[in-house]
Amino acid sequence: MKLNKLSLMLALSIVALTANAQTDVSAKLKAAQMSGFGSQNKEAILQGAKADSIAKVEAEKAAQVAGDTDPEFPGGDIFLQAYLKKKLLHSNVSGKGDVVVSFKVDKKGNIYGAEVTKSAGSTLDTAAFDIVTGMPRWRPGLTNGQPADKPASVTVSFGKE
Repeated sequence: MKLNKLSLMLALSIVALTANAQTDVSAKLKAAQMSGFGSQNKEAILQGAKADSIAKVEAEKAAQVAGDTDPEFPGGDIFLQAYLKKKLLHSNVSGKGDVVVSFKVDKKGNIYGAEVTKSAGSTLDTAAFDIVTGMPRWRPGLTNGQPADKPASVTVSFGKE
């Protein structure tokens, strides 16, 4: 009977020592990762951070170049054509021809400096000028990703479906 108790105590001691040893190994591994392995990889981590930083700067530069856009009528060309069609139906102007009105769009989307750059006669020119200068605000153009004053033009076609 004493032998069984002794064997049981010996087995429990071995289990306890094994568990304690595993805890020590885990703690030593964490310490090694925090100091030895981490400091050896510190240079690699710094190089990776520099590479990420350079990539970010390059991506920002590419976005700025891609950020150069022209002014746009709200909703794009489809909405511009619908707007012109509606205004032409209500203009009560007779005649046929295309009038090009050039203008600038400021940083807030306002139209200014409008002028007829292709004429189709004074009556049609005046009607086209009034339609264009009565447009709602446009989406401003971008330069380096920032709103900027940019030129734009619209062709108003009279007498066509």
